[in-house]
Amino acid sequence: MKFKALVYVRLRASVSDAAGNAVRNNTKMVAPNLNISLLRIGKAIDLWFEAESEEVARKDMDILCDRMLANTVIEDWSYDLEETEEVT
Repeated sequence: MKFKALVYVRLRASVSDAAGNAVRNNTKMVAPNLNISLLRIGKAIDLWFEAESEEVARKDMDILCDRMLANTVIEDWSYDLEETEEVT
């Protein structure tokens, strides 16, 4: 089976996001009418892969996210997974 996944990696709420704060502070120059109270920067990772089943795909995605794609000390992760015919 072919799958595509979009993995979201975000800093935990308890972790200060210096880059996000810097971007938020400068948004006033570009979009002065927005009153942004919080802006946090994360990662989005696209994956296309094959696996025997959705169960196997989810099991291996959990391991991959936990061990490689996110620093679980300071980041949380989630993903959307769907079966596809695309091969990218």
